[in-house]
Amino acid sequence: MISIIGAGPAGSYLAYLLANTGKKVQIFEEHKTIGNPVQCTGIVTSEFQEIMEPKKEFTINQTNKARIFSLSGKCIDLKLGKDNHILDRYKFDSYLADKAQKAGAEFFPESKFISGNKDFFIIKQKDKLKKIKKEILIGADGPLSSVAKSYGMYGKRKLVLGFQYRAYMGNDNAIEFYPGRGIYSWIVPESKNIVRIGIGDYISKGIKKQFDEFLKFKQIKKKDIIEAQAGLIPMYSIPNKIQKNNAFLIGDAACQVKATTGGGIVPGLIAAKALSKAIIENKSYYQLTRKLRKELIIHMLARRIMDNFSKNDWDFLFRLFENKKNMEILETIEREKISKIAVPLLRNDPRFLYFAKNLFF
Repeated sequence: MISIIGAGPAGSYLAYLLANTGKKVQIFEEHKTIGNPVQCTGIVTSEFQEIMEPKKEFTINQTNKARIFSLSGKCIDLKLGKDNHILDRYKFDSYLADKAQKAGAEFFPESKFISGNKDFFIIKQKDKLKKIKKEILIGADGPLSSVAKSYGMYGKRKLVLGFQYRAYMGNDNAIEFYPGRGIYSWIVPESKNIVRIGIGDYISKGIKKQFDEFLKFKQIKKKDIIEAQAGLIPMYSIPNKIQKNNAFLIGDAACQVKATTGGGIVPGLIAAKALSKAIIENKSYYQLTRKLRKELIIHMLARRIMDNFSKNDWDFLFRLFENKKNMEILETIEREKISKIAVPLLRNDPRFLYFAKNLFF
């Protein structure tokens, strides 16, 4: 029996992939309703389409327009080579869970992982504790993963707190980025009149005050707010343990998140495919995630550089992207694939090397 803790996208997609090949799968979800509470902006690049079709059931918008703002108020407009998709996270999570159940996976809501050892793990279902034999155990239980803690894979984690509002705000269907406000800030259009506006920063940085200032800057008033959402985002780091004997981690539980943007949906789905192949074909999960880990390391190094940016650094970076050729590179290569962006940019404009100094401070 394969036991998965957590029915987010990574956990449910893995359950589907395994159950679809005839594996016996059970998935335990802490919450009563899959997909709630929403703790994610839900935007994915076209790389998502390499994994699955963005169906109308869970896709509420798409756009190929992006806009980047400097701290001094200037902006760059980008026409992306391929559409980004905005997902309804509740419907997306429900869709994947439904696929897994139809494939034969058993779901147990209101079931919280408590602890585990090499032979058993304990689940709390409502007010009762249940001991379950541990055969293959997968932690897909988020940034504060109890599975990771129980099996010595938690390590030293750096967490980002993200705040987001769904709010009424007119827009032209462009995704907006505000580098230098928190470690990332965004406005993502759901429709012509509704956006998701948010900010993420390290927990110790007074993020609530920054978010209030951002809302004031964008003239978002209390009456405009539809609902508030918040969640923790884990930063990828080295070393990063994802397996210990027959216990595995995927998604946020494994810190498989792009440190430059906080995006974890696509990396989590990629990891789920790798882990399903590792289990089905008795291969190494670590080796099968080699390409993903390489990309996440590059995102991590870019994040480290940007964490040490001064206002002058941000302004200089913005000026570099006013260069037409640099802009074309940014437009045509997905931000998911940062390794493929860096080399062409450096080849075209060696001034980008200036920022490497921030790795050493």
